[in-house]
Amino acid sequence: MTPASRSSLRRLAEQVLLEQTGGSGVVRLCRWCGSGRHGRPVVLGSAATVSIAYAADLVAVAWSPGGPVGIDIEVHGPAVTEYGDVRAWTRIEALLKATGEGLRRDPRDLPDLPSREIELPDGYVGTVAGEAVSWRLAGPAAASRRATRPAGRTDLPPPGR
Repeated sequence: MTPASRSSLRRLAEQVLLEQTGGSGVVRLCRWCGSGRHGRPVVLGSAATVSIAYAADLVAVAWSPGGPVGIDIEVHGPAVTEYGDVRAWTRIEALLKATGEGLRRDPRDLPDLPSREIELPDGYVGTVAGEAVSWRLAGPAAASRRATRPAGRTDLPPPGR
């Protein structure tokens, strides 16, 4: 594993989002305190709703033409408290990111949105949530991704959400 810094992964994520959405910049905006130092990413000059997730040497970005979107990735590992395995936790986090509330919302109170696992390099698990969502990976670990497409797309809700 290479020591990719979070700031370099953030720059890669922002570059992908700008390329994919046609925006002019990416900022953060906390809807509770108004800070630009943290909060949900917003692409300037685009109506797309976006989400970013980081895990070790991998960053995942997701975007939708305007509906809610959330993405989460994790290094595969042991169970996460009472919420189940890491795969289940990525679903919870993706759904909570899609609401814009994140962990301010009780993880047992999930929104009714489609979600599906995404194909990631070995050792990682992840989920994307929302409708008409596209997603992409970047970072050192992305090169080992098994998928042949440059971007994933989830236009249809999977069976059983």
